[in-house]
Amino acid sequence: MSAAPTTATASIRIVGSGPVSLALRGFLARQGFGEHELACDPLPDAALPPWLARRTIALSLGSWQLLSRIAAPPPSAPILTVDVSLHRASGRTRLTAGELGVPALGHVVRYDALHDSLVRALDRAGAAAAAQAAPAVPAMPPGHVSPSPAHVPPSPAHVPPPAAHLQPPSTHATARRPPSQITVLADGKPGDDSSARDFEQSAVLATVRAGSPRDGFAFERFTVEGPLALLPLPQAHCWSLVWCSAPERAQQRARLPAPEFATALRQAFGPALGSFELLDAPIVAPLHRRLRRRVVQGSEVAIGNAAQALHPVAGQGLNLGLRDAFVLAETLGAARARGIPLRQALAGFARARRADRLGTVAVTDTLASIFGIVPLRPLQSLALNLLEIVPPARRSLARAFMFGPRS
Repeated sequence: MSAAPTTATASIRIVGSGPVSLALRGFLARQGFGEHELACDPLPDAALPPWLARRTIALSLGSWQLLSRIAAPPPSAPILTVDVSLHRASGRTRLTAGELGVPALGHVVRYDALHDSLVRALDRAGAAAAAQAAPAVPAMPPGHVSPSPAHVPPSPAHVPPPAAHLQPPSTHATARRPPSQITVLADGKPGDDSSARDFEQSAVLATVRAGSPRDGFAFERFTVEGPLALLPLPQAHCWSLVWCSAPERAQQRARLPAPEFATALRQAFGPALGSFELLDAPIVAPLHRRLRRRVVQGSEVAIGNAAQALHPVAGQGLNLGLRDAFVLAETLGAARARGIPLRQALAGFARARRADRLGTVAVTDTLASIFGIVPLRPLQSLALNLLEIVPPARRSLARAFMFGPRS
């Protein structure tokens, strides 16, 4: 990627190189912020570690629409139907794109594909901006010979100042932050100023192949151990597995030989997809929720994983972070258009994001824990069955998961 300005000269410093930070740069560009105004730490040049590259992301329709404004869509598998059910119980409901009149409820992508799509989009935008800012070279008449640099007096009057975004970093740049600079934390953990919850669960993450095709389906099974999700992948008959249970149980499953793992998965999931085949080595991830109490502190603002880390149930973590990035870019763009210092706009951003953050955290916390309470099984069945027979409630739930409060 192109060289970035130093922290001392940029008006916005972005800490992070994941999808949320990359998307924020794209959203800021749409608001008129140039690359010379952004300092990125680190630049997303390093190769992704294998475990991260193969991670699967479920993008809601709202996130898909936001990303389509700044980047070409990566290879994906559309989610047309979400089948939600209780393991070995009668409760079930289905959310469908057709009922909502949308092309898809969301899309499933690989982390590396999304990352590459965003990086390429930023590279193209940077190259286009540089070409537009480059001074035009006047045409010379035939036979004209330009003087060599040795014949040009080294007077400053003969040296036009370079465009701001092409200026090399000054060797005398001070480490002090300019008055207008803000820092956006877009990656990492929420930090010390956060509330935490240990779900006492770990997730087994793996890729499996299923014997029976169910194109466009995503499954969320609520077992007494925890949620079990299967998300479609672009490859035929392949699924991304997120299997939550007690930490020791998750470790035991991850160590099973591939045939035994596949058998255990079929027993837990049921016969809907036929037999399974394990395609890669399972990864075990401990599950905690962390929520930063104050996303704005002085000239520093936290979004994405730096603001909140959620349970993976319903796949809302990255979608919430992308909404953070979009609203922050809009807030900063509006502030600059009105001549308001960027730092002064951050409090408004925090207020605008409060309901979405707290609401999404409350929903995912509840879904992650309530279905494990065995005595409540009859009420859980009733709740899912009511959703199935009350279309307005079902559609409202689906829109909230797709778009957040803006629905």
